[in-house]
Amino acid sequence: MQAAPIQATRRPAWVLALAAGCALLPCSALAQHADENAATQSDDAFGRSIGTERSGLYTGSEVRGFNPSEAGNVRLNGLYFDLVNLVSARLIEGLAVRVGIAAQRYPFPAPTGLVDYDLAIPRGEAELSVVASTASSYVLGPGILADFKLPLDGERFGIAGGAAIREATREEGAGHHFRTISGLAAFRPFEGAEFLAFSSKLWTLDWEARPTYFPAANQLPAKVPRVEWLGFDWTEYDFINETHGGMARVPLGKGLRLEAGLFYSRRTLKRSFADFLLGVTPQGGLSDRLVVAAADNIDESLSGEVRLVREWTADRFEHRLIASVRGRSRNRLFGGSRQLLLGPGPGNIFTAEGWSQPTYTTDPKNKDRVRQLVPGVAYSLLWQGRASLDISVAKNGYRKAIDFADEALDDPVTRDRSWLWNVSASVALMRNFYLFGGMSRGQEDAIVAPDNAVNNAEAPPAVRTRQVELGLRLGITPRLTLVAGVFSISKPYYNLDAARFYRELGTVRNRGVELSLTGQLAPGLNLVGGVLLLDPSISGEAVNTGLIGKRPVGQSKLRVVGNLDWRLNGGEGAWSFDIALQSHSASTGNAANTLSAPAYSLVNLGARYRFEVGDVKIVIRPQLTNLFNAYGWKVSSIGGFTYSRPRRAVVSLIADF
Repeated sequence: MQAAPIQATRRPAWVLALAAGCALLPCSALAQHADENAATQSDDAFGRSIGTERSGLYTGSEVRGFNPSEAGNVRLNGLYFDLVNLVSARLIEGLAVRVGIAAQRYPFPAPTGLVDYDLAIPRGEAELSVVASTASSYVLGPGILADFKLPLDGERFGIAGGAAIREATREEGAGHHFRTISGLAAFRPFEGAEFLAFSSKLWTLDWEARPTYFPAANQLPAKVPRVEWLGFDWTEYDFINETHGGMARVPLGKGLRLEAGLFYSRRTLKRSFADFLLGVTPQGGLSDRLVVAAADNIDESLSGEVRLVREWTADRFEHRLIASVRGRSRNRLFGGSRQLLLGPGPGNIFTAEGWSQPTYTTDPKNKDRVRQLVPGVAYSLLWQGRASLDISVAKNGYRKAIDFADEALDDPVTRDRSWLWNVSASVALMRNFYLFGGMSRGQEDAIVAPDNAVNNAEAPPAVRTRQVELGLRLGITPRLTLVAGVFSISKPYYNLDAARFYRELGTVRNRGVELSLTGQLAPGLNLVGGVLLLDPSISGEAVNTGLIGKRPVGQSKLRVVGNLDWRLNGGEGAWSFDIALQSHSASTGNAANTLSAPAYSLVNLGARYRFEVGDVKIVIRPQLTNLFNAYGWKVSSIGGFTYSRPRRAVVSLIADF
């Protein structure tokens, strides 16, 4: 597949207008997207996304065996943000996963890790980027995006924004339409002060529910062909995500400043579906097919944080004291879904024919309300080149109320007034060689009940979490860093019982070893390498009675990732070449621990060719993902199997004006 020539790229009128404006303005030579490269811009291998590029062990949805985004451990430019589902990539420049030493000097960290998004803020010179590609990181299909940053009145005022469209084909053969738009305004009335207002919306349209395969007994399901649609056209639905908010940073004098943010996040689904094939055999037979249909699901949250920050220096010591109040008001309409058992149909999973579309109605919705206010204090001490200390303590004020539509059910109310705290420190054992460690106790949201649960979409009360960790950081060279650490995280374990009721089944403890090696091996040659050795285990009555095994479903014990980027001519050449590796060991395939999904590895190859046409900086980026077309089974936390993406060729054309 080849990228379309520049002259064939159809751009929205506002993009052309901005391009014309750039001709009259001092546009930056280092604009938005041409220089994005996660392999050269990552400080560690714990997880970093920069535009469409990604590196490291973790993502915004998976850190040390847990999902920090669903747990509520999200920050936006460092401030607390209760993200409901997705935030438009046009609004942000990237994200960083903060765990281990990467979370030190970061106020109020979470035991299971933080995901910190960076807003795309206009600073410096004007920028405009246009990207046309044959596919994205996730789906095939042509797309185009445009982002701009436009400072006005010097540095006092600026605007930024972007838009993207894609006609996508997913790995299972279905398609959808993707649209997103965002805008941001920045105002800096005096030195050190900044006020931001932003808004974004993301539409995913005509999305069909992907089939998920649940194996029969202790045997792997038959391999189904990829990029061949085996689902139902009538399970098509739309979902809309939006994010709006404002932030302020105001110096108050004498090392004191105010930081504040208020954010609104919402997901709307007029209709939604899930498609489960049950009792799938190695030959492709099945016992039943379950479609779960829901309607009018709404999840919205108003959240934010206000901080007073005092920073001062005494001799060689840097001090920071923060008084903070975090809070949220979250409302959900959930449940009322209809579980449609369609029968075995034609008796195999290799066709979508033989099942008829049923008629159904959904039931009234339940209401879920969460109110939370968390005042706290954090102190950080840095002895430059010698040691650091971080301490935080907060008082949790949490209330959750559920109003069931069924009047026969009790409406539960739960409260939590616990203390949350964190202590971490580092000390230099010798030059560029640090020992670090920490302990923390936190609270986070439990994962919502899955679609096939009797109480599907129900969100349990927030749970308490604990973590201890210890590690070393070694500067091998000024540009190459090794981080090694061990950790142990514990929290309540929720999953399906024998009656498919989603409830607490015990306590899960994830113990692990992390290795990160990042930096420059030689001029022009950069590495991001990571290894995770994970030992997840469940304890409690459900394990003792044999209801479930001691290993959480969907977890694997070993993960290895690596990104190697080589730019010719000592890092100054027009050409660069890169290779990325992801390797996963076998993962637990069912609750009884009697089935495992095999290990698999993915290898991606890529290149970049850089050149200029006048003042326009252009990058052509071809990629070949899943080079060996590996077929890997990914297992969800409830035992559903879906396959990995097939081999695909991708070409992107990036133009920075």
